[in-house]
Amino acid sequence: MAASFQSEGDLAAALQALSALGDKIRLDGYGPVPMPRTLRPLGLEGRSILPYALAGALGGGAAFYGMCIYATAYDYVFLIGGRPRFSWPSFVVPSVSFAMLCGCLAVHAALLWLNRLPRLNHPAFNIPDFLRASQDRFFLAAELRGDGTEAARIERRLSSLPVGGGRPLALARIPR
Repeated sequence: MAASFQSEGDLAAALQALSALGDKIRLDGYGPVPMPRTLRPLGLEGRSILPYALAGALGGGAAFYGMCIYATAYDYVFLIGGRPRFSWPSFVVPSVSFAMLCGCLAVHAALLWLNRLPRLNHPAFNIPDFLRASQDRFFLAAELRGDGTEAARIERRLSSLPVGGGRPLALARIPR
């Protein structure tokens, strides 16, 4: 099921009305601008990419620092000018640089995974006038789980919403 809306407020109201259906449908919203009012009904509020970045940076930095210690203090000891076997200051700068690299790579991998990408074809591209989602329209996509008997119930619920309070401009059933 797909529906188009004139504003973010209408989309948020429709998402709120449909979020009561729970696990029977998977909701998604599309629009030309960031839509903070839709985060709660979509179950995305409070989610952050920060833990992935922090884990990647700390793990990568610790692994690189450990590799430097192992390489210079145990595996290939090369004593120069009275330098101690474990000279930690020389390992800090490259370890921090590698930590930043690993944090960036972790963020990119997490964004691809959380957004279910790469995906060459998405059912939302079959929504009529979906190209307007990047211009002036807001779209709701409700992916039905199971046999699809909920489609009529979703149509009734969206059609019963007040004008300006979540009623869609157009409804469409999209084949998978």
